[in-house]
Amino acid sequence: MKNVSGMTGIPYTSLITVFGIIMGYFWADMGPTGVAIQDWSFLTAHEILLIFLPALIFESAFGSDAHTLYKVLGQVLTMAGPIVICSTYISAYVMYEVLGYKGDDFSWEAALLFGAIISATDPVAVVALLKELGASKRLATLIEGESLFNDGTAMVVFLVVLDIVEGNSPTGGEIVSKFCRLSLGGLALGFVAGLICW
Repeated sequence: MKNVSGMTGIPYTSLITVFGIIMGYFWADMGPTGVAIQDWSFLTAHEILLIFLPALIFESAFGSDAHTLYKVLGQVLTMAGPIVICSTYISAYVMYEVLGYKGDDFSWEAALLFGAIISATDPVAVVALLKELGASKRLATLIEGESLFNDGTAMVVFLVVLDIVEGNSPTGGEIVSKFCRLSLGGLALGFVAGLICW
């Protein structure tokens, strides 16, 4: 696939997407490979995330340059914290007010849930493309580092808004507790696992 990318000039990640669509369309004519593709199609979204997401996050964290990440840590935390919250609000506002999706079946809280879901970016393909193009290592580390830290913020916003939609009223302490558990809990588990493997 990389040879085809080099010959055509089409980005590698775009070729993978097109190749996947073609395989999904012609799976019935592909023999045993087609049967395997059909078997994979029965996996739920949760199963796909549980299979692939840990490996992707581990590769991203393991491949990060610790020195460069330390230098841009302030920017990373700013982008992964306040900027994600602002992005959630702006996305909800555009969906609710600008595009006019408001109504009985689409409340402001539902718009905030939508904003929280799409604000946690996953730039695996973007970082791969930056590496291919020879972009600055600092830029790639900044984007990749933000994606490693933003999940905790987006998940807390999502769960807090979900509590409100379900009729609960989370206190400030509960919000802070959720944030610490989701953002620092993984770090603590990783540290313990590292000590065990060491």
